[in-house]
Amino acid sequence: MSPKPDQPGETKTRLARAADAWLPAHDPDTRARILAFLGEIEDGGVDSIAALRDGTRRWFGPRAPSALPAPRSDVTLVGSADIAIEKLTPARHPTMWPQRPKRLTDELFSSWLWRTAVAAGVPPRRFARDVLGTINDDVDRDVAPATVRRLAQRSGQTFEHLSGGMLSVSVASPQETAAGLVEDALLRDGRFLLSGSRSDRLGRPRPVLQYCPRCLESDARPHFRRGWRFAHVVVCTVHGCRLHDRCWACGAVITLLAGRIIDAQPRCVSCDAQLSQAHVDGARRAQPRQRTLNAVLFYLAVRIATDERRVHLDALLRLFGGGRCSVVIRERSLIGLRASAQEPWFGAPLRGEHAAPLQMLSMGVTFSRLEEIAATRQRRARARAGAVPGPTASAANLRAG
Repeated sequence: MSPKPDQPGETKTRLARAADAWLPAHDPDTRARILAFLGEIEDGGVDSIAALRDGTRRWFGPRAPSALPAPRSDVTLVGSADIAIEKLTPARHPTMWPQRPKRLTDELFSSWLWRTAVAAGVPPRRFARDVLGTINDDVDRDVAPATVRRLAQRSGQTFEHLSGGMLSVSVASPQETAAGLVEDALLRDGRFLLSGSRSDRLGRPRPVLQYCPRCLESDARPHFRRGWRFAHVVVCTVHGCRLHDRCWACGAVITLLAGRIIDAQPRCVSCDAQLSQAHVDGARRAQPRQRTLNAVLFYLAVRIATDERRVHLDALLRLFGGGRCSVVIRERSLIGLRASAQEPWFGAPLRGEHAAPLQMLSMGVTFSRLEEIAATRQRRARARAGAVPGPTASAANLRAG
């Protein structure tokens, strides 16, 4: 025996209860539209709530149970005064920030924090103190992995992507770009990262961050590159200008998260000068040397074993001073990178097979061109080996003759 169908009034009441449980709305017009929508489904002979559940499962997949709202409890009448008591669903607290800029591919962790603070309309100094709990001397190195993981969840990013901006061997994720592989190799060595732990000869803090004014000016989203924290990076190979390691107006070091002003353009925290307005010093002689050094270091990162790199990095360290020298002095050292001075510059390789490639790279040959030359030589060697007849082939030829 089939169940007795609902009367029109009963159907409307049932749909109203379902709408309150699944799609609550306080606005009368919105509530009327929801009821009309459920009524259209009901008129088609389909259970409206079952259809809604199926659709929710399709939309949210395995997360459907958490996405579905809990049904509202029935109102309970207590006592003779008929006081209505209803158990309210606890309010859900937001777990993600309203503004969630993603870290750019080559961006420093501290630069991402600064951009996030600006997007949220909060001074960078206060934002960093709130999300980190304290203002560290060097947030790119000193932040714990648990903190990075928490910030990744709040900003809707993966831990691996966000930690890619870190400069700690224990936190940073492996890089995938050519420049990132070089930076990872130098991080493991630990002597080429700019550090402000000591003062210079004038008693001023040493710079820990460099910048290219033209990059900051032309960026759609101005940000600071991860490579600008390393001593071997002296010239911007894109714009052909020397990097700045201090404020162009007052000479103060660059500290992104100490600012109290909300501005999408980076400014000096000491004098409020806009960093992108700095005078640009051309580096025509140093620009090709920077590209050459980058290619040599990339070869070191992908072709030379870790235990064999020390001799090469020791030679480079004598020239760059481990970041203790100003960018002007390091530029003068960079100009001296020539093919004739390759061995004093980069040290004698421990294995002879690396001598010729390093010599070619120091002459200005790119790494990709070096790979093409090596592949061509291998093909020619195989062709020559295949052209020489073996003993069996020679005997067959003699019998044929």
